[in-house]
Amino acid sequence: MSKVSNVMCVVALFVMVFLGAQVTAQSKCDYMLNLLSPCLHEYKKPTPSADCCINAREHVPCFCGYMMNPDFRRVFDRIQIRRVAGMCGVTFPPC
Repeated sequence: MSKVSNVMCVVALFVMVFLGAQVTAQSKCDYMLNLLSPCLHEYKKPTPSADCCINAREHVPCFCGYMMNPDFRRVFDRIQIRRVAGMCGVTFPPC
């Protein structure tokens, strides 16, 4: 009985860690304001701020999803995002 309990605990722990990682990754992408806030006017500047570049690097997995979001596209277009990302040394993923 003890072995079964130990195995169940390990399985439960694995599931919690796996699901927690997915929720964390998705929740970062759910908050576009984290990227928008420091980068809002950066496309107008010759060099983006350090805060904008840090956020751009953290949000690379989210870029394609953002580009599908009409609220995001009202503020930024694909060319602006690629320009800022490139100036920050971030490779824009193919969408």
